[in-house]
Amino acid sequence: MSKIINKQTMNRRQLIKTGGILIPSVLLGLHSCTATNKSTLDADVLIVGAGLSGLNAALLLEEYGFKVKVIEGTDRLGGRVHTVKDSIVPGHPELGANGIGGGYARVLNAAKKYNVEIGPSRPRTEPRKGEILYAIKNQFISNSDWPNHQLNPYPQEYKKGSPTSPPWSIYAEMNPLPKNDLTAWKKPEFAKWDKSVYDLMKEKGFSDEAINMGVSTNSSYGVDAKEISALMYFQIMNFILHQSSSFAEQGGAAIGGNQRIPEAMGAAFKQDILLKSPVKAIKSEKDSASVVLESGKTLKAQYVICTLPNSALRKISLSPASQGAQQKAIQELSYTPCVQIHYALKKKYWEEDGLAPSMWTDQLSGRFMALKNNLNAPDEVTSCLAYLNSKVAIQIDKMGEAEGTKVVTESLFKMRPSLRDAIEPIYYWTWSDSNRFAGGAYAFWKPGQITAFSNKIAEPNGRVHFAGEHTADLNRGMEGAMESGERAAFDLMNLLG
Repeated sequence: MSKIINKQTMNRRQLIKTGGILIPSVLLGLHSCTATNKSTLDADVLIVGAGLSGLNAALLLEEYGFKVKVIEGTDRLGGRVHTVKDSIVPGHPELGANGIGGGYARVLNAAKKYNVEIGPSRPRTEPRKGEILYAIKNQFISNSDWPNHQLNPYPQEYKKGSPTSPPWSIYAEMNPLPKNDLTAWKKPEFAKWDKSVYDLMKEKGFSDEAINMGVSTNSSYGVDAKEISALMYFQIMNFILHQSSSFAEQGGAAIGGNQRIPEAMGAAFKQDILLKSPVKAIKSEKDSASVVLESGKTLKAQYVICTLPNSALRKISLSPASQGAQQKAIQELSYTPCVQIHYALKKKYWEEDGLAPSMWTDQLSGRFMALKNNLNAPDEVTSCLAYLNSKVAIQIDKMGEAEGTKVVTESLFKMRPSLRDAIEPIYYWTWSDSNRFAGGAYAFWKPGQITAFSNKIAEPNGRVHFAGEHTADLNRGMEGAMESGERAAFDLMNLLG
């Protein structure tokens, strides 16, 4: 099919507006666009993964007249944007991506374009002020008692706040990245900061006990302070600052759950989306690329965009194999383990024991949160959630759903007896290793990895191009996924002509 691209369209391809910054679209293919017998192909572009990055790329390519097929291994759209159904857990809490920042321009634009209403944010692991209890070494500690408590291991100037806030204070104090440059984290002049958070905290006089509490217990990223890059946290701080300073009081969450956004994007896409079609292999050849499904079916196109997280990609045959730094990235980039156990609420246990409804614990229950997801009754606890990260998530994930749920629930009952007749486990979800399509909730960078392969991770391998939040330059989370899909789509438009 011939396509006529006018001058206005070419300008749009050449200049991608990203977070208010115009960045040239780079011609990245290792093969030029050679003549192909398109009658033998299933599409111009095959997109592997129906998350935000894949759907954004698909819609952009379709808008400019290209034939596209999207291939998804699971039975739903959204990838790691996943909302549990209200019929399963009251208040339909988010299993995956939770908050939409005010600066998530692409996500908010997609919601508006595809008629998804945005409402207030829905806190998941951050309780309201005064509604959190710290359960540390079998002691309950209130937020007001924590600064002067004997179990508080932090240096005097960092004793205020929560058990996890002191490290964030350090990241803010020591951040060497220019506040107005969201790409700085990948620049060589900051490579010296691509060292472990453990080393950074030791330099500030933190004890091993304090580092373990602040970074390695219920950590939002990674597992262990020695295995997390401080440079990653500096980039996160810059991103948070950019969001809070420029787009305060904006953003929120999709009414009905954030999964409504990728579902609406999928409904707007007029071509094929193949669900329940796990991929076995991706091949790049001289004048075409192919995707081999586990069913045995092979689809061919001029190009492929692979949006899978590297934790899933490394389980797929990629031919020819990526080389050098990119191969290292595929094999070594790590993803944060996360297990969630959702509970139905049968009675108000906090009224029985007089304690705060939510708990930050150093036990197998991780962060136990009383969720308030009823927009019509914002003070109502709709369900409870044991949100596990770090080593406990790995431990419980290895046990499997039945045993893991039993162990965490018994841990809660032993810790807080008022919970025994008050909650009932109703849903288990894991993003960890046992989830073959994820292998983790989101990417985190170990010391040295940003320097080693962050600038190579998105480079095409022949006719196979890469997207996904881990390949974004400026943004994180949902907006990073959208950014990466946009970049891959416009790169291919330049190659396809």
